[in-house]
Amino acid sequence: MGERAINLNQQLNYIEQLFSSGQIKKAQKDLRKLNTQFGRDKPIPSKFKHRFQRLNFTAKEFDDWAEFATSDKRTELISKVNSLTNQKLEPRKLANQINSLQKQWQNLDQHGKTASKEKWASFKTACEEAWAPCKDYFQELEGKKEENRDKKLSLIEQVISFPSGKTEETITVKEIVNFLKTLHEKWKSFSPVPDADFQDLNKKFKESKKGINKLLSDVENFNKVKKEEVINSVKELDKENIDESIAKIHEYKEQWRKLGPCGRKLDPEVNKQFEDQCNEFLLIKDKELDESRGILEGILKDLRDKKIAPGDAEQKFAELENLQDQPEVKKFKKAIKDYAEKQKNEKVQEKLKIYQDFIENLVDKGAAKVSKELVPSFVNGEPKNKMDLNEASIRFQMFAGLDPIGPKEIVSKIKFEELKNRFAEKDVNQEEKVIEHFANLTYSKNLINKENLSDVKKAMLRALKKVETLLP
Repeated sequence: MGERAINLNQQLNYIEQLFSSGQIKKAQKDLRKLNTQFGRDKPIPSKFKHRFQRLNFTAKEFDDWAEFATSDKRTELISKVNSLTNQKLEPRKLANQINSLQKQWQNLDQHGKTASKEKWASFKTACEEAWAPCKDYFQELEGKKEENRDKKLSLIEQVISFPSGKTEETITVKEIVNFLKTLHEKWKSFSPVPDADFQDLNKKFKESKKGINKLLSDVENFNKVKKEEVINSVKELDKENIDESIAKIHEYKEQWRKLGPCGRKLDPEVNKQFEDQCNEFLLIKDKELDESRGILEGILKDLRDKKIAPGDAEQKFAELENLQDQPEVKKFKKAIKDYAEKQKNEKVQEKLKIYQDFIENLVDKGAAKVSKELVPSFVNGEPKNKMDLNEASIRFQMFAGLDPIGPKEIVSKIKFEELKNRFAEKDVNQEEKVIEHFANLTYSKNLINKENLSDVKKAMLRALKKVETLLP
């Protein structure tokens, strides 16, 4: 076999492989190219004629199948375009739908046999009819685009003129940033613009901001210099005179708060320098305050333990000068108040304990056997008529607001009397009344009935607790 025959055999083998692997378009293209190499003057070698015929038949068969497969699909696309005219879609959405169907038609042309003239004419007419509602919309849109273009050109002029007459001393970073923020919001809102102007407008907009960006940089540098001046002022403060230096630091912090930023990258670094310088002094102050707070805790402990009197505690606290403008002042005043309240409560409890002992001895032994030391000092004379101890205890319980415990007949009698007296007495002095009851108890006669002794004692102690605020 000659070299030419070997080459032709290889080409036919390759085309057969393309058909077998499903690469139909490629196989058909290569086969057409090979067919052009032979004709009337140059016939196909006889040994290869059969293979040529078989491959050409296969190619035509695939064409027939492709035409059959795409014919129904093209008819379906024409129907879909026709149906769009009745769907009342929003113009932009309608345009997108038409465009999508047109791409599907083109895809069939690329992967199958080209459509017949009749089908193409039907599809083209359907697309033009469906497009009719979009025409006015896109004409109006073009007008809007031109309007937006003019607005953007006006905005560019505003940006160019913004820095005019402004210096780093007359404008702040915040004002510039707010202008830029509003500027970009407006720029975005003026869309869309004509396609032909899009890139040129963006380029001009970018160029127009050079002046305002330089002004922003100048203001940030101005702020940087001012902040460095404040930092140097803090460095020069005297660490020996810490209180005066701390007062100045508070002034510098207020001054710092009013200064604008010096750039997104530089600001954190400069702020840290300022804080570090201030903290050197504040740490010294904190150390002194911690020492004084420790001394204060010792003073408060001695006060609670009653090792020092309130007056001595106040004198010692006054010596801690660096705490006089600190929250510890409030803490110390509260401790003094709590101490006084505690002392008062302790005295009340001591007094109450004496009265409790008096009541218990009275109920257990009777008035005659109660020690004179237990008799309350406010009882300063005998009543005109000595009262039976049962009666005196019942009246005392009722005065305290309790349901009294004692002999039933005496309870009933006293309740009836009290009921009558309630309507007769006016403006009763409760302090005088409690003294009167104690006098009746102190100079009472007889003893408590033994069967009620325990319950009466409990009731009397409860009554005492009820009237403790009235006791002298």
